[in-house]
Amino acid sequence: MMASTLPNTDAAASARANPIAASIGARAIARLASSRELTLSILILVLVGAMSAVYPDNFPTRANIAAVLLNAAQNGILVTGMMLLMIAGAFDLSIGSILALTGVWAGVVVGWWNWPAPAGVAVGLVVGATAGLINGLIVTRIGINALIATLATMTIFRGLTYLTAGTGVTPIGDAFKLYGQSVFFGLQTPFWVMLVVVLGGAWAVARTRFFRQFYFIGGNPRAAKLSGIRVQRLTLIGFVIMGGLAGLAGVLGASRLNSAVVSAGIGVELSVITATVLGGASLKGGEGTVLGGVLGVLFIALVQNAMIINGIGIFWQPVIVGFVLLLAVSLDRFKRTHRS
Repeated sequence: MMASTLPNTDAAASARANPIAASIGARAIARLASSRELTLSILILVLVGAMSAVYPDNFPTRANIAAVLLNAAQNGILVTGMMLLMIAGAFDLSIGSILALTGVWAGVVVGWWNWPAPAGVAVGLVVGATAGLINGLIVTRIGINALIATLATMTIFRGLTYLTAGTGVTPIGDAFKLYGQSVFFGLQTPFWVMLVVVLGGAWAVARTRFFRQFYFIGGNPRAAKLSGIRVQRLTLIGFVIMGGLAGLAGVLGASRLNSAVVSAGIGVELSVITATVLGGASLKGGEGTVLGGVLGVLFIALVQNAMIINGIGIFWQPVIVGFVLLLAVSLDRFKRTHRS
């Protein structure tokens, strides 16, 4: 009677014959399943394959792929800084406003004051880093929660943008637009800048001792402080880096359009945080990789491109991004519950 209840399949027999191999295989499958980078890579490949099969004349063209990569460049730059902050257990809601403010200041000094184009780039980067420094000081020195602090500065920086340039600066100048419109190997400059930022950020976070301290801060800030890590100083540096990268994205965006638009960057924080969480960052800190964040950006860019090709209205895009954010947060919650 007992013998009849035992499994009698070849797989079960193989597992009983070699339990060590079966255990290693199960662990490997579980590890692969828990890899957010692998999951996103598979989803991207499936999406690309499906769109290429359904729309062979529209989706897999060189022009469309170049457009997707160009559109992903801005958020790819921003997600590098956002991932660093979220690893440390913080985030920045003001990046869209910083992006607009830096683009406008670059446009003002070049288009209105007739400064040389490199000076406009430098001013944009300095303005962005300064805005990040202000955010960091409010969070670390005054002790205001990052959510409230950056929500407030988001409004302040956006107001300063309107006060600085009114309706914007158009055009900025032929020399300035070269930074965003130059083409190398069929792709515009913002993509190559993003690639450098992402590769540098991924290497720094994964390989350098300095930036790996952010994981300890996000995992347990009290323990990190007791172990000698300067938590406030590193958090402040994280905000400055985020502001500088938002400044870089703002300058490239203004250069690409040859126009400083005061409404630039509205809602970009939602897409960037969605990509960051989708890429493996935890809302509680201590987890995530720059590679995962960039894959999240690319996945969202491909979804938006697919919606455009399918004729879905542009107003549906934030709805879809919102659902993706809910899904990403739910996955993070499920993962933490499963661990517990």
